[in-house]
Amino acid sequence: MTVSSFARIIASSIAAVTVAATVVRAPAVASVKATPAPAKAEAARPVEIVVNDTTLEPNPSPRVVDGRLMVPVIRIFGALAIVVSNDGDAFIATTPTRTIRFRRGSAVAYVDNTAVPLPSKVVELDGSTFVPVTFLKDAIGADVSYDQRAARIIVTSAVLGRVKGISQTVRGSTIYTGAVTAIDRNSIPSSVTIASGGQVQTISLNSDARVTIQDTKSNTASNGTIEDIRVGDQLTVLLKKDGSVAEVTAFYASRVGTAAAVAADTLVLDDGFVVTPDRSTEITLNGQPAQVADLKVGDAITVRLNPKTSEKRQIIATRAVVATTPPAVGTVTITSFAFAGKRALKAGDGVDITLVGTPGGRATYDVGPYILGQPLAEGASGTYTGRFTVPPGVNFGSTPLYGHLAVGTVQAPRADARVLLSIATTGPTIAEIAPSGGQTVNSARPSIYATFSTPTDVGVNPGAVTIEVNGLDVTASSVRTPNFITYQPAVDLGDGPVKVTVKIVDNAGNVASRSWSFTIRTK
Repeated sequence: MTVSSFARIIASSIAAVTVAATVVRAPAVASVKATPAPAKAEAARPVEIVVNDTTLEPNPSPRVVDGRLMVPVIRIFGALAIVVSNDGDAFIATTPTRTIRFRRGSAVAYVDNTAVPLPSKVVELDGSTFVPVTFLKDAIGADVSYDQRAARIIVTSAVLGRVKGISQTVRGSTIYTGAVTAIDRNSIPSSVTIASGGQVQTISLNSDARVTIQDTKSNTASNGTIEDIRVGDQLTVLLKKDGSVAEVTAFYASRVGTAAAVAADTLVLDDGFVVTPDRSTEITLNGQPAQVADLKVGDAITVRLNPKTSEKRQIIATRAVVATTPPAVGTVTITSFAFAGKRALKAGDGVDITLVGTPGGRATYDVGPYILGQPLAEGASGTYTGRFTVPPGVNFGSTPLYGHLAVGTVQAPRADARVLLSIATTGPTIAEIAPSGGQTVNSARPSIYATFSTPTDVGVNPGAVTIEVNGLDVTASSVRTPNFITYQPAVDLGDGPVKVTVKIVDNAGNVASRSWSFTIRTK
């Protein structure tokens, strides 16, 4: 959310920032004259940072790098209760309304998978990660101003990682957060009721409110409507100053698998996840109300949980139905439901979907609990077809496709394609490396390795992993698995710098690479 136009606010202070940078850099420029000094970071005269009226500790303080004002992003995000995780040089910041990714050495950040160019690279200085001050506006829509006379950067943001109680107000805008207890889709406008810490709030959703549905387990976010919100979801609602709703984000966690064991009141998935529903858990089998005892080993299961409390709100079970007798007159049936295409997909990939059943009906399909109600068109009598194309910003593991068919008011039992899809629009990551970048080792034959990870169970294709050492492809002499690559030199590499480049491809076709250098010094 942008509280106000950053360009308007910063225009009056950009000259001051430039002046401050010039003042700091002037002695260095004067001292070197004909020989330009290399790019380096310098501390601006002690500049304090104020975040939502709270002054941060001065360590670390803002810096000036090549004339640009840089700020310690982890400290600022921490003041906003935004959780930041990192894997080497890569960082992920998660808020109730967006996911922000950035990397040291890169001048591009990603907000909900949308690329955001930065005026300079993210850098590490004295063990802290610094970003250009404009990053705060681009990433979280913060209102930022620089008071040169007071040597103060003022950051105001309505985007918070955690909210105290059911609501919090920042500069006239209000954020509500809580678990959904009721949804009224028949009222005008529709409304949701949320509860947190004994407090309850009912909020009317105006038609232009942006609705985002996010699965915290698969880190998938997609545009949605109030129809996609479920009781039990964790909801964040952002109200404008005029009281209208600007953004609604519904968070849930999903678990997808196959029933490996079923007892009277407990279900165990094939990955060992134990599901014990309570009275409020909605259970369906092929679209019909059911009990845990109605389920069988081998059923495809999707569980929808509250990400904060882990309450099981929905258990969706699907079982292949084999007709043993001809359908009765007037019934609606699905004879077959399947898709043709790869099982591991990246952004832009697609699969062709075919449903065969009673003619003259309305056919749709769902991709697990993520993408619902997609239409299928009837061609030949009783044959309905469509194509699912992977949109950006979607990541989820092995998930079934469900088919629906209705003729008039009669609905066929839901069908299951029985083959699972995995989708990764976020590419794989080269996580740990050794020897690490910049390290000096005393072995002429050091063990070189890198580990991999993917956002879902798509996995890395070991046959497509390559490694170069000092420009020489040594892949054939390496050991490659879906999780790592390791190379042990057969001959001495010799003292001096060693450059390593590893390239990987996941099974959906996403590509990633990482290069780094270390030094061998045996003498």
